[in-house]
Amino acid sequence: MIAEVIEIDKECPELTDNEGETIKHIKTSIINAIVPFKKCLSEHNKKSKLNENKLTQIFVHRVEYQIRLLCENISVNSQYYDIFFNTKGVPDFYFYKCEETREHAALFVVEAKRLPPPSNKIRKKEYIIGGKNNGGIERYKLEKHGKGLCESGMLGFVEKQTFQYWHKTINSWIESLAKIDEIWKNDEILDMVTCNADYCKLNSIAHRSSGDADIKLHHWWVIF
Repeated sequence: MIAEVIEIDKECPELTDNEGETIKHIKTSIINAIVPFKKCLSEHNKKSKLNENKLTQIFVHRVEYQIRLLCENISVNSQYYDIFFNTKGVPDFYFYKCEETREHAALFVVEAKRLPPPSNKIRKKEYIIGGKNNGGIERYKLEKHGKGLCESGMLGFVEKQTFQYWHKTINSWIESLAKIDEIWKNDEILDMVTCNADYCKLNSIAHRSSGDADIKLHHWWVIF
């Protein structure tokens, strides 16, 4: 599996057919978790008291159910501490191959963000950049998240405004950064793939500042 490839290389490890199928199942499990997540929130009836971490926990529980239906040896868990590359970032959740006597690196990691973030001007753009270089996309660019992986994800909990608003706004932030910061490029803007009443799916690439191969980012936005 891809998780067993832990040597540092400027090229992403080539996926076998089985590995590629696993990544497809992982992405499908995230999509399949969205409607149950929204239903769970409506029944929970405490949305106003749920911060980003609590929303993520509820979502991960829904994903856990879905991935079990698709891959019996793939698990999902919250907060990934990378013992293979010793990166500093801790993604909000991750998928991994589960074996009794062997530890595997993450197959796919996801960073979750609220849109908009909590009321704080410093955190306004933290979906992409943040204090101490801890913005969502920024973490992938700096390889605090996703080192050694070709694909990973961002989960956006949309509390205000529309998908279209955030698509336009976030892309404008990236385009503005590209004019003043050489590590940001215009081709890193988000491309909207699917948008419906339940979720919006977008894709982007992030150029790694180290010069390693780009990472493809899958963005799932959910209005709750």
